[in-house]
Amino acid sequence: MPEPEVSVRVPVERIGVIVGKNGVVKKKLESLFGAKLIIDSSTGDICIKFNPSVTNQIEVEKLKNVLNAIGVGFSPQKALRLSEDDVFLEIIDLHELIGKSPQELERIKGRIIGKRGRAWKNIEEMTGTLLSIQGRYVGIIGGIEGSEATKNAIMMLVEGKQHKSVYKYLEKLRREIKQRRLEIWETKIGPPSLSRLKDE
Repeated sequence: MPEPEVSVRVPVERIGVIVGKNGVVKKKLESLFGAKLIIDSSTGDICIKFNPSVTNQIEVEKLKNVLNAIGVGFSPQKALRLSEDDVFLEIIDLHELIGKSPQELERIKGRIIGKRGRAWKNIEEMTGTLLSIQGRYVGIIGGIEGSEATKNAIMMLVEGKQHKSVYKYLEKLRREIKQRRLEIWETKIGPPSLSRLKDE
């Protein structure tokens, strides 16, 4: 049974997004997850009190992930994809990778975004994930394989790899995943039976 009360902290400037106009986003989250959000807008602390009817720890983690996703720049609509099964949140702290130089941070963020947002869009399309950049954080929403591929692509860009090398890696990985899924599907279907071949 989940703890009746947990907390998360998000950037203060994202509290307004979590609340929404006239509190509409906050009310929707409370209704969907069976919880009460107590928000301290001066610190960014959010206390989550769950209804006694909520007995699934997974639902607790989903709401925490949704709030954290909004905190790193995702819109509430995109963040709510985390309410689905097998969709996960990954957060990369660029300070841990490149240090605290503001100039270096802006340079790396520019590489991830790309000219007119092209790199960002290409990575999302090739991995089936959603990306967000807020301050020093990069947020990734997606399935396990897509999120891991996106994380690796970002690490390559941080390390100075050319964009075309990153796209080549993602395209190769996408083909491998597609082939692997095809093999799994064929294994489940199995070889055609003699009776099926005769009918054909």
